[in-house]
Amino acid sequence: MKRRTLVASEFNAKDRAHFASAYEFCRIVAECEDADLIAPGIDNYLTRRFHAILPKHDPHNVQRDFNRLTNAFRKGLGLMNAPSIEHVQLTQDYDLFFFVAWSPQSLVELSRIHDWRRRCKVAVAYLFELWSSTLEEDRRYLKLLDQFDHVFLLHSACIPRLRQYTRTPCSFLATGVDGLIATPYLSPVKRVIDVYSIGNRAAKIHGQLLKLAEERDLFYLYDTLASTDSRVKAWHEHRLLLANIIRRTRYFMAFSPATLANSKAVTVAGEQVLPARLFEGAAGGAVMLGTAPQCAEFGAHFDWPDAVIEVSPDSSHIADVIDELDANPCRTELLRRTSTVRCLEMHDWVYRWDHILATIGMQSLPRLHVRKLQLRRIAADAMALA
Repeated sequence: MKRRTLVASEFNAKDRAHFASAYEFCRIVAECEDADLIAPGIDNYLTRRFHAILPKHDPHNVQRDFNRLTNAFRKGLGLMNAPSIEHVQLTQDYDLFFFVAWSPQSLVELSRIHDWRRRCKVAVAYLFELWSSTLEEDRRYLKLLDQFDHVFLLHSACIPRLRQYTRTPCSFLATGVDGLIATPYLSPVKRVIDVYSIGNRAAKIHGQLLKLAEERDLFYLYDTLASTDSRVKAWHEHRLLLANIIRRTRYFMAFSPATLANSKAVTVAGEQVLPARLFEGAAGGAVMLGTAPQCAEFGAHFDWPDAVIEVSPDSSHIADVIDELDANPCRTELLRRTSTVRCLEMHDWVYRWDHILATIGMQSLPRLHVRKLQLRRIAADAMALA
């Protein structure tokens, strides 16, 4: 009999750029499973009740601001966040339920997917962000993990201590990419962007790159808007644009979160984690400059020389690093090809889903194998060009 799978996430209620990874994972899983995908939007109840007096141009922003204010009061009262997604009523039973959550707070959204646990035989979850420094304050949210049969986490350092907060088995799972849009080998293009930096960055390095952009006509592409305010209009368009930019990039900045001094430094507290940008940069064939996370998972997932060219956030010599690499095009070309091929072989989201299925004792379906075969054919063709 055909397996009935339900994939669910809250990404459509958030529309911040980093939720695009959740969208992409859910989409590829749904394609491999021929699954039902539910990603409810924000429950905009203020518009329903007060549409006559709310500003017409930003009702969603009003609702989000109200939700944030409400949750701040709830936190002060010792309560969990209120759910924010639209209500969903399931109409059939499922063999497998897969919930993709960004943070422990996302787990409250499960209450809006009515009767999900009774209707699903097996339930697994993937949690993108969880830091050891916040486990105790998140304890009530983490208790909601007891509803699942297995939980996968990006932050492996949290796993030993999680036994204090949930009885559900937990294991590590890295993020991934859509290798079919990320790879530069399906439609080769020129790398016209010299350096690309997105999201959190090292201030000292950024200043040097700005100066190089003025003095050398170096094309340095970077964020000029606050990432916390970045709202995405269309998930697929956003991921496609990011992939297309990286495929045209020579050098991609990729610092371990533990090495950066920014607003999240207290939360990160030196904890080592594999950031998504490592997979995105490598899959697009950009040479990554920055700091590799000091954890076993990095060596297992980036098992080739110079996967990240080490540059300290406090370095004063980023120009020398770029000049040295530019002077050795054979080295950089080998690195680009190796990074891209290894991502095609290891880091598409399909491999993450295959790992989940193996962990919970379920067979992968034919669609999954078709995608893996397609990725490996591209990788083989790329190696043949060497």
